[in-house]
Amino acid sequence: MKFITYAENLTQLKELSILVETNRIDRSELEVIIGNAFLSRYSENTIAGFEEMIVFNQKAKLQLVLEWDVLQQETLFQKNVELVSKLPLHEFKAVRVQDPGALNFIKEKFPWLKVQLIMENGNHNYAGLSRWSDFLGEQLDRLVLSNELSREHLGKYASDLKNDLEVLVFGRILLFYSPRLLLSPVNKESIQAEFEKNIEAYGTSEESPHAGFPLIENRHGTFMFNVKDLYLLDHLEELKSLKIAAVRFDLRFDDSFGHLENCIDLFKGRIAHSEIAEIKAEHPRPMIKGFYNINKTDVLFTKLKNKRIQRQDDNYIGEIVDVERDQQMALLIKSSHLNLKSGDEVQLITPEGKTKTLGLKSLTDTTGKLKESAAMNEVVLLPFISGVVAKTQVYLIQK
Repeated sequence: MKFITYAENLTQLKELSILVETNRIDRSELEVIIGNAFLSRYSENTIAGFEEMIVFNQKAKLQLVLEWDVLQQETLFQKNVELVSKLPLHEFKAVRVQDPGALNFIKEKFPWLKVQLIMENGNHNYAGLSRWSDFLGEQLDRLVLSNELSREHLGKYASDLKNDLEVLVFGRILLFYSPRLLLSPVNKESIQAEFEKNIEAYGTSEESPHAGFPLIENRHGTFMFNVKDLYLLDHLEELKSLKIAAVRFDLRFDDSFGHLENCIDLFKGRIAHSEIAEIKAEHPRPMIKGFYNINKTDVLFTKLKNKRIQRQDDNYIGEIVDVERDQQMALLIKSSHLNLKSGDEVQLITPEGKTKTLGLKSLTDTTGKLKESAAMNEVVLLPFISGVVAKTQVYLIQK
C-alpha cells in the first residue's frame, strides 16, 4: 500500500525527501502530489515555486504526481492546456485529473503519461468506474474513489476492478463547489491581487444550528467543507487487507503538515493508533469516519415512511383505497397467498395507529354483487367504520 500526500512548496518537499533519506518511509511507498494555483483547486503555489520543486526533485528522486484537478470553462481550459504542454511531464509518475476535457487532452496528446482519475465527485458505482477503466486502458494508473463509499463497497471494488484504488484517510470533506466568487462581496478588503492567496472564512447555516464550515475562495471559485474532517487512521490495516492500493493523507490545511511524521509512523506500523492522541487533540475540528462503517445514504427512508401503512406480517390482506362516510369502504386485496372470504374477521390499522376489528358477514364487489371470496388485485366493499381512512392496512384474524 502506498502513502500519498501533498507538498505545497519546496520546504515541504524537502522535508519529505529527508524522511525518505532517513528511512522513515521507503521511496517506493511514497507518492507526492504537487501543483500550482492555476492547475490545482486549493494550491497557492506560484509557477516559479512549482518549477523549483521539479528541479529539486531531479536529485531527490521522489515519485511526483502532477495535480490538474480543476474544473474549468473552455477559455481557462485552453490556457491550462498551454501550461501543461510546456511542463517537463517526464518528471512525473502520473497526472491527477477529474475534468473530462483534461482527461481527454492527456489521453490524446500524451498517451504515455499515466493517469490517476479522480472520481470523488463523479461515478460511485461499479458500472461507471469499470467503464472509465476500460476507456483509459493501460494508461490508467489508479482510480481515486469517493469518501462516500462504505467498507463493503471498497472491498468489492478492490476485488472486482482491475485497477488500483485510492481512498482519503485524513483530510477535509468537500461539500459544495461553485465557480462563482461568493466571499469577495462579503469582505472586499481581503481580495488579493491576482488571487495570490486563497480567501478563507467560516460559514454558518441559517437553516440549522451548524456553524464553522471552512470556506475557500480563489481563482477557481468557492469551496465549502464539512464542519467535521475525515479520519480513518485507525483503519489502515483493514484497508490494506481490503487490497486498497493507496491511502491519501491531505495535510494541506490547518497546519496539519505537522502531523506528517506521526502519520508515517502509523502507516508503517511503528506505533499503535492508541499511542497517538495529539492528532485529534490538536485538530481544530471534530473528526468522523463518514460512510466507512456503513453506507447511510438510505437510513432516513424508513423514517420518511409511515411504518403503520407498511406490510408487517403473513396475515396481510390488503389496503383500504377509498372511504365513503357512513356508507362503505373499498378494500384492495394485495396478498398473493391469502383470499378474503365471507365470514372472516379482519383487523384494520389506520395510518394514525388506531386499531379496528370487523367481522365480514358478506362480501360485495364494486357492482354490488355478493361474493364468497376475493383474491389478489380484486376490490371488495366493506361496511363503513368510523375512524378508518384511505391507506388503512387490513390483516386477517386467524381463528
